[in-house]
Amino acid sequence: MNDRQTRLDRRRALKALGLGAGAVALSSGAVQAQTSPTEAKPVTKPSGYRESPHVLAYYASLRK
Repeated sequence: MNDRQTRLDRRRALKALGLGAGAVALSSGAVQAQTSPTEAKPVTKPSGYRESPHVLAYYASLRK
């Protein structure tokens, strides 16, 4: 075999491996494990932004 033919064979082999790996990934993603229902977590308020009295006072000072 010449050098060009060897490169083409490698490309075909790598392409086949890539396509095979993709097919395996897709087929394994189709089957999902069933999970048992768990206890519901209580809904809590987010700890982000809050309009506390000092924040409202600051906003009021900007309006003047």
